Amino acid sequence: MYKIDSKGKAQTVLGLINPDRLGITSIHEHLLADLSVFFKEPAEASAREIAHQPLSLENLYIVRYNCNDNLDNLRLTDENLAVKEAMRFKLAGGCTIVEMSSIGLSRDPMGLARISRATGLNIIMGTGFYLCASQSSETMAMTEDEMTKMLVKDIKEGAGNSGIRAGVIGEVGVNAPIEEFERKSLRSAAAAQQETGAMINVHPSHPIVKEELVLENVGILKETGADLTRVVISHMDCMEFSSEIIHKLLDMGCCVEYDTFGIEGIYTPYFGLHQNTPTDKQRIQDIMRLINGGYIEQITIATDRCNKYLLTSYGGGGYEHILRNDVPLMKTLGMTEKQINTLLVENPKRLLALDK
Repeated sequence: MYKIDSKGKAQTVLGLINPDRLGITSIHEHLLADLSVFFKEPAEASAREIAHQPLSLENLYIVRYNCNDNLDNLRLTDENLAVKEAMRFKLAGGCTIVEMSSIGLSRDPMGLARISRATGLNIIMGTGFYLCASQSSETMAMTEDEMTKMLVKDIKEGAGNSGIRAGVIGEVGVNAPIEEFERKSLRSAAAAQQETGAMINVHPSHPIVKEELVLENVGILKETGADLTRVVISHMDCMEFSSEIIHKLLDMGCCVEYDTFGIEGIYTPYFGLHQNTPTDKQRIQDIMRLINGGYIEQITIATDRCNKYLLTSYGGGGYEHILRNDVPLMKTLGMTEKQINTLLVENPKRLLALDK
């Protein structure tokens, strides 16, 4: 195996770079992914008709409230569309996108490299295993040691035969209740982190089932030796975690991620479980309360664009939404330039630098 000195560097799909070059970073996005594993055929005839239509202005309103009930909405498979949408992020001032389409979501290393070359953006690819339901029978049959070795190979040598290396472990998917495969997945992520020094991002167990499950997610990582200061727990906003649980995660050393900016006030299914999504103003106010509590270095933000209806081409805010709409709102609500820079630049720079 070809040895490279990666410590202190960020690993993009085009190679290692100095973290100072990351600039404004959206730390949790999807450019190329297929989430159709979560599609369920509707029972009603009229709903089935909409389920198989291309996403359009005519059905957009319905899809916004039923995002998993339209196959086209679940497929981000158009490379040209990804380039177009990513360029809007760059033109708004963005420099780096962390692509969290892990194993189970049709990860596309070569496609990500082409998008990076076409846009000039830094793109950092994830590794790790998504929710159990998304996995192939071959992946499900892997031992924990085999899973760990795959993650380490993805980071040190490259995914498959692509030669394109992952730069983060994530997003690691955990269901509610936790599946046995997902326990193995968490342990393999922790073991791979110890060998590679990569950040771990976790899609946590849904609190509607049992809020304390996310603490069990973190406990599994901790027991396996993960560095919790380099663990990011996603979806604090769209999953509606309580303030008590968020503070417990922060006090354990984890970072918490508010990553669905731009999805506002829609009572929509999230992998079969409903929640009332906050507004961006509420997200920012929650973050400011955490900042005032001394936790600013443990907060990350993003837009998690995993459905077509969230892209500008289909009426959404796109990857540039935070830069275009929320940074001005942050300033209006009293957040300082330094605090905004910490969220968008400094925290991602620290987390994305490999520490081995």
